[in-house]
Amino acid sequence: MRITIRFFHFCILFVQIYSAVAQIKSIGVPNIVNHSRSKYNASTQNWSITQCQKGFLYFGNNDGILEYDGTNWKTYQVPNSSVVRSVLAIGDTIYSGAFEEIGFLAHDKENKLAYHSLNHLIPKPYLNIDEIWNIYESNGKVIFQSFNYIFILNKGCIKIVEPVSKFSMLHQADEDFFIVDVDNGLMLLKDDSLELFSKHPIFFRNEIRCILPLNNGELLIGTSNEGMFLCNKLTKSIKPWISEVNERIQENNLFSAIKLLNGNLAFGSVSNGIYISNQEGHILQHLNRYKGLQNNTILSVFEDRRNNLWLGLDNGIDYLEVSSPISLLNYNYNIESAYTSIVHKGVMYVGTNQGLYAKEFKKINSFNSNKGEFSLIKGTEGQVWCLDIIDNTLFCGHNFGCFIIEGYTAIQISDIRGFWSFLKPANNDQFVLAGTYTGLVRFHRQKGSWDFYDEVKGFYESSRNLFMDSFNNLWVAHGYRGLFKLKLSSSLDSVLTVKLYKAERELPEELPYNIQILNSEMYITSQNGIFKYDHSTDSFKKPDDLNFLFKHKGFIDKIHQDKNGNLWYFTNDYLGLMRLLEDGTYIDITSPFSSVNEILLPAFQNIYIHDSYNVFIGSQKGLIHYSPNIIKDYLVADEVFIKEATFYGKQKSITSFFVSNTFTPSDKTRILPYSKNSVTFKFTSPAFENPDKIEFSHRLVGFNANWSDWDRVNFKEYTNLREGSYTFQIKAINVFRAESEIISFHFVIKPPILRSRAAYAIYLVILILIILGNFYYIRKKILKARQREKLKHEKRLAQREKIFKEQTALSEKEIMQLRNESLKSEMRFKNKELANATLHLIQKNKTLTYLKEDLSKLLKTIKTDSPEKDKVNGLLKKINRDLRNEKSWELFNSYFDEVHQDFIARLKEKYEDLSPKELRLCAYLRMNISTKEIAPLMNISIRGVEISRYRLRKKLKLDHNANLTDFLLSF
Repeated sequence: MRITIRFFHFCILFVQIYSAVAQIKSIGVPNIVNHSRSKYNASTQNWSITQCQKGFLYFGNNDGILEYDGTNWKTYQVPNSSVVRSVLAIGDTIYSGAFEEIGFLAHDKENKLAYHSLNHLIPKPYLNIDEIWNIYESNGKVIFQSFNYIFILNKGCIKIVEPVSKFSMLHQADEDFFIVDVDNGLMLLKDDSLELFSKHPIFFRNEIRCILPLNNGELLIGTSNEGMFLCNKLTKSIKPWISEVNERIQENNLFSAIKLLNGNLAFGSVSNGIYISNQEGHILQHLNRYKGLQNNTILSVFEDRRNNLWLGLDNGIDYLEVSSPISLLNYNYNIESAYTSIVHKGVMYVGTNQGLYAKEFKKINSFNSNKGEFSLIKGTEGQVWCLDIIDNTLFCGHNFGCFIIEGYTAIQISDIRGFWSFLKPANNDQFVLAGTYTGLVRFHRQKGSWDFYDEVKGFYESSRNLFMDSFNNLWVAHGYRGLFKLKLSSSLDSVLTVKLYKAERELPEELPYNIQILNSEMYITSQNGIFKYDHSTDSFKKPDDLNFLFKHKGFIDKIHQDKNGNLWYFTNDYLGLMRLLEDGTYIDITSPFSSVNEILLPAFQNIYIHDSYNVFIGSQKGLIHYSPNIIKDYLVADEVFIKEATFYGKQKSITSFFVSNTFTPSDKTRILPYSKNSVTFKFTSPAFENPDKIEFSHRLVGFNANWSDWDRVNFKEYTNLREGSYTFQIKAINVFRAESEIISFHFVIKPPILRSRAAYAIYLVILILIILGNFYYIRKKILKARQREKLKHEKRLAQREKIFKEQTALSEKEIMQLRNESLKSEMRFKNKELANATLHLIQKNKTLTYLKEDLSKLLKTIKTDSPEKDKVNGLLKKINRDLRNEKSWELFNSYFDEVHQDFIARLKEKYEDLSPKELRLCAYLRMNISTKEIAPLMNISIRGVEISRYRLRKKLKLDHNANLTDFLLSF
């Protein structure tokens, strides 16, 4: 079951799409963009138009091949600078024909578009080629047509087809090619040769401007002077085409024509613009200079990929957005700013700021005259605010009062200033309430007509938006005061109670509050969402369904519900449609209105839905007509292209050109020196429907990872980039908010010499050397530091040693001093002992000497034979032995050597001839013993001592003046 329903929906959609594609709008003027000579900066005449695979347009212009990429215009001259009569795009190659010149534009190795001549392929006898008027493509062949020859380019070679006499224009009808031979009639080009097709007289007395195939198998032949004829391809019979459009073409002379993709026909005239008709000849659209074209002579017509028309004029280029469901009834129809519109009794009424205009609805698309103006209804001059049909009567709310409109006549029924709106109460059929600048008024119906009755008492505020609920409360929205709830009397002549709601009962503080009527119920739209009044609580609640439906749309100024339940809404910025689907959900449609959002009337938005084919929207520039039945795919995004990348720096700039989004590896990477580290990218998108609304977003990967905000600027500059790998990415979004795919361009900026690999290698070597140098330096420094520390340590040690030595020396000195003192003490002691011993010895020797003398004297007195004599002699012998006792002397010497430091040994060493007796004398003299004292020690007389001294002096070899004792003391 579900599959069946889906199939049914698909069939309906297919029929709708098919019928939509087959239509050309006949109401209003499509969007027309005029490209004047001053804009594209080339010659006035444009003979031919084509579109390449990228979507760029090319024009055969008097100054050369004119290119338009959606943003910029550029002219490519042919080698002989002649007029380019024909252009044809095959892929991205643009073939062109000029005077004595054929060739093509193609991208070179740098992806820069350059011209290449094909004249070198033409055999020399045929170089007089004249003007090339047409170019066609068939089965891989390119066909160039001049009046002298047909040139067929195939696989790098050109084949020549010659006329019998002279050629006229070549025309393509499906797969067939027809050309008039001036003296032989209409010829069919078949297998690179000509065969006669017809010798009808029209081919000899007219220039054939077009041969178009019709769906019924016939050919439509257009002549320059006699109009158009139908030709049966089988019987080859030719007859005049009896049609509305042919009558106009005969009047204005045909110059160009094409068959549109939807099967309709477009005819460019010499003197009255362009006509679009169906194949039955009914005119669907006629545009001329009066309706917005720059010129009435249409030299060429072309249908682009979006099914819109480009016109090459005798003076300029025009773009017609004929595929759009939007058109405009503007000043060409006498319509300026449109504040309201309605159809009543077959007449279309439009309320403007200049008055009320009217025209029979079925004649709005009539082309019986060049002018299809609306007529001003006399008496309604000035501002019209509203039109409302009540009981089959058309009320007109005007700045100067209220009018009843009957046909083309206005009957004023009130002169009270400013009628905003009208309301018929559900509980009273005799009165109509109207809101004015200063309150409410009543109209009363008498004898089938409405008349002003009186003003409603008790309320005198401006009453633009009115609604009466089921409780007979009249609600009035005031833009500056808030929302009023009025309780009227049963006769509606006065207001009993007035209650103002503002920033209370859950209503937001910010005004305005606008009344919207959906399913016969009142809703309030505000800056803070949508509210619905709850009578039980006397408060306002937010209905979840509507607030969810209009979530994130901001303030909804107006909502209009049509008979199918669709919700047409106006925000502060745009118009949208919530289309009700069969499952009860809504789909939000905004794209069709993108091109007209800027011209909507702020705060006075209005919409009138006549039927499913005609929706009228008020605007600042006239009345917008929208055809919902015309289906257009707004999701198709236009491609974006990087047109040019220019790298520059302090030196000469380097520029890379390319316009392709299918790059080869060589295209993808550009390696540039650091001196070219600044770049400017120029980009475009061939979106010709509101090209000024195209926005771009970009980023430079490697520099900034974030996408830029959407902007209409079509170039981006980066300066002083560091070395590295970069990828420039760009995307575009058109007026319908369809986003293109991302296009990327990769490039690499090499580092400067100081940051190159070689430099880094050098830096590495230098770094290693620095590290080694630092290591060596630090090591040396450490060694020096160690040496210094060692020296300092040694110095400290030396100082300490010195101090120690000094201390030691002092200690030693003290010790020596102590020792010396000890020695001196000991010496003194020994000297004293020696002296004592000497004195003792002297005393003993003296004593012994005295005893000896005494005994000697005693012996003399003793008799010889006396026993006492022997005893005395024995005593004398003992005394002599004692006096000669060497042990006493040796003891003396030992004491003496200890005291006088081996004096005797040193003396004997130096004076070897000294006798022991003399050595003893030296010792006694050193001890400073007197001669008198020495004598007993030596057991000699004093005279003997003196003699011994004399002898000693001689042995010591002393001068007679030298003192012997002093010498011995100093030895």
